[in-house]
Amino acid sequence: MKKVPLVVRQADVTIFNRSLYLERQAIAAYVAGIPLLNMSEAKVAKQFLNQELEHAGELLGLIAAAGGKPIPRAPSYDIGHPRDAREVFTILHGLEANQIATYLNAIPRLSPGPVRAAVASILANDAQHVSILRLELGDSPAPAAFVTGRE
Repeated sequence: MKKVPLVVRQADVTIFNRSLYLERQAIAAYVAGIPLLNMSEAKVAKQFLNQELEHAGELLGLIAAAGGKPIPRAPSYDIGHPRDAREVFTILHGLEANQIATYLNAIPRLSPGPVRAAVASILANDAQHVSILRLELGDSPAPAAFVTGRE
């Protein structure tokens, strides 16, 4: 499938960089948390990690399309100090929910068309992650009819 050429506004770069920071924070949390999970949990977490890496790549592409400069990776990210699987899932749930809320806030302010669609696609995938993380925490996977990131 051929991608639609993107026309990205320079003004969107600030939004993308904020989102890139959150994606990198989630990536760091998945990397730190996977060793604390059992084999089946780790398999799903690795899939989510790969998707978060793809999200970061998409954001880097959007920043480049706007002629912007991506923020540098932080030397470390505040992800807490999980000691077991439940704490890992709790941290990941909070990070993913924060990403959703950030994307929901950003979408109406972004350039029209394909740019908003790209960000909405990331948001939808993060909502899938939240559903599975909620299940792992013993909560309803879909507690409301609308995704808000604020449950």
